[in-house]
Amino acid sequence: MGKDNKNGNDRTNAFRERLQQLQSGVKGCIESVESELDKLIGIRGELRGITNELERTTTSLNGKEEDVEPDEIVDAIEILEDEFAAKKRELTFLYQDEGSKKADEKTAELQYLQAEFENYKRRAEKDKRDFADYILKGFVSELLPIKDYLELTIVHASENNESEGLVKGVEMTVKQFKELMEREGLEEIKAEGEKFDPFRHEVVSREVNETHPENTVIAVTRKGYVLHDKVIRPAMVKIAIRENSEKADSKVLE
Repeated sequence: MGKDNKNGNDRTNAFRERLQQLQSGVKGCIESVESELDKLIGIRGELRGITNELERTTTSLNGKEEDVEPDEIVDAIEILEDEFAAKKRELTFLYQDEGSKKADEKTAELQYLQAEFENYKRRAEKDKRDFADYILKGFVSELLPIKDYLELTIVHASENNESEGLVKGVEMTVKQFKELMEREGLEEIKAEGEKFDPFRHEVVSREVNETHPENTVIAVTRKGYVLHDKVIRPAMVKIAIRENSEKADSKVLE
């Protein structure tokens, strides 16, 4: 009888041990799954961030073609491609067995460092281009008044019959100046005869004019310029208005 009780206790203890092992194993699996879920949720959030950035970049590209800076778009796309590739590597890593994970840890770390270095190089190149453009913009802006005075000299000298030599000399200077600035990316803003553009034109006066469409530029009082497609000085212009528009403005002022 005692032997039967001992055998029964041994079996009970064996069952308890198996149950404890099973419980411990299941608990460990749950913890592993929860850990993987946390990582997956984190990756999902980062992928959604990439998606939002892609949508903003696409909207910028589709909605403002004339203001798009090609280098900025290229940089943005390459950075997003690298970030997406990194997230895909993380997902692949999560589903590898432990042996493969350990073998790939160093490779993944090196790839991450390489991607970070590439992103750093792109940002540094962009910063360098932006700084160069900033310096060039300031330099060109200071030169523009000189060009204005040279052109004004041509106009006044042309009215004097004895100034032919001076006119030709200044004209050649202006021509060389213009060619130099154009090589550096400077372009004159189209204004006269164009529809008023608040981003490129600055209204200095309005004139009742029935021969031109309303809000059309009918005269330029100072030329405007863009440098590498960015406005550095808007054109000062006179625009056409209708007589009833002038009366409406007067009533508003009253």
